[in-house]
Amino acid sequence: MLDTARILGGVLTPIVSEGVLARREVMVRLGGRLNTHERAARILDDMRDTYGADALRLRFPRAMIVALRPLAVREILSSTPDPFTSATREKISAVGRFQPTGVLISDGQRRTVRRELNEFALQTASPIHSLHQRCAEIVASEVDDLVGSCRDGRLTWDSYVVSHWRMVRRLVFGDDARDDEEVTDLLTVLRHDANWAYAFPRRKSTYFRFRRRLEHLVAPAPADSLAGLIRDAPVEDRADVDPIGQIPQWLFAFDAVAVAVHRSLALLAAHPDSLDRAREDVRALEHGGPPRLPFVRATVLESLRLWPTTLAILRETKRDVDWVGDVLPAGATTVVIGEYFQRDDEAMDFAQQFTPDAWLDGRAQELAGVVPFSDGPGECPGRNVVMLFSSLVIAALLRQHGLRDDTLTPRVRSGVTDMPHSLNHFDLTIELVPDDR
Repeated sequence: MLDTARILGGVLTPIVSEGVLARREVMVRLGGRLNTHERAARILDDMRDTYGADALRLRFPRAMIVALRPLAVREILSSTPDPFTSATREKISAVGRFQPTGVLISDGQRRTVRRELNEFALQTASPIHSLHQRCAEIVASEVDDLVGSCRDGRLTWDSYVVSHWRMVRRLVFGDDARDDEEVTDLLTVLRHDANWAYAFPRRKSTYFRFRRRLEHLVAPAPADSLAGLIRDAPVEDRADVDPIGQIPQWLFAFDAVAVAVHRSLALLAAHPDSLDRAREDVRALEHGGPPRLPFVRATVLESLRLWPTTLAILRETKRDVDWVGDVLPAGATTVVIGEYFQRDDEAMDFAQQFTPDAWLDGRAQELAGVVPFSDGPGECPGRNVVMLFSSLVIAALLRQHGLRDDTLTPRVRSGVTDMPHSLNHFDLTIELVPDDR
């Protein structure tokens, strides 16, 4: 019981407190001051050393299994959706508030057809989405406005996030939605409610307003928008599949993209050699061709490895499962703490360092526990859209500017520079330095 209490109190409670579906600024700041992320890692280290197991079953009113080793992560994620479904009771209660027909909480045949529809619109199988040129145009124009609005060349979270959502709305719905803040504001309200899952009453009227706003924006969306692609996709039973109902997940995911971009800029600002390499990517991009930007993308992936935007990956057993020397009953919840495995000193020698080259030489991809976009059949279908969008935003900022930052303060231990376990994006300010070349 003591170990269960330690995990509940020291690992899971801080995650819930910070906000699983919408970050609570006060709690994120408090978590950084209390160093809750590093404390959670030490607790999980103790559990792994004590039990020597791949996963630990907690003594809890309901069966709950916490992964302790990468092999458990691989087993859980590779066995989605059967027997480990992503449509857990917790997610249905929370995420269902703003995407009740979304693929994330769908199962069976509905999950299959909704997943296929998402992959069609997001072009999951293609390394670079066909809308890459349109995306680049949107980003370039909005970043110009963003830079012009930065006081004294200081890029704050508050200034960036306004520009970010303008870019997202244009990419998803078309240019006419640029300033339609109502749709994203309503989603934010629903996401904050969803943080409370079972404990907060549903705002049905707010959801219906949100849904009506989505329908209003999707109907005239141009063909060169993500909404246009999913609206016009060949679907047999549109009422059951609900193409429009898939879009809230995209908007939800783009919130995490904003955080990843801001942290990536801080990483580059704190590592001048890496900043130079990123700007080499940008110069190569100016010569034409698809926007590959390999080092910039590696930087984004590394920011997601060091500070995952998905704090915990949940799955639920659909039936009794023989696993880790035990029988997991149907309805058991499995928990993967992404940050723990992505900064696992036992699995990699660069766990605490900023190491973008690990994504270029394949070391990171080979690690079973490094899953910034989840993994297996449940991997994020929008991964390539996320990488395209985020790398283009960073490239647009680097075209005319260098970066300086005094917020990210790495720790130097035995001559090695370690990244902090927490990086509060709300207080992160990047100084844009005009290019003097």
